[in-house]
Amino acid sequence: MTRTIDTLTRAARHGMLVRAACRCGNQRHYRAGDLALLFGGGRDPRSLRFRCSQCDRKPPTVAIIEVDLDRTGALTVWKPVAMPDGATAWTPERLKRG
Repeated sequence: MTRTIDTLTRAARHGMLVRAACRCGNQRHYRAGDLALLFGGGRDPRSLRFRCSQCDRKPPTVAIIEVDLDRTGALTVWKPVAMPDGATAWTPERLKRG
């Protein structure tokens, strides 16, 4: 039975990524599991409010994508890091197998 992946938890179970792409050409990838921990697992990824770091607009395209790690080149995934003051900063890391 085919089921639509419409929440961060369902996407995280399958190891999927959330891609936020802007009209200016900038795009970022996030692990669905990281976003589920921060924003709640029952949340629809398209309801998250992303903002472009280059042009400061809201990205028009938010998509859940499945990544084949054998075919992935140099894909950068943004990872949340807790700061000492309680804020969350995002740092880039290269997507790895496993």
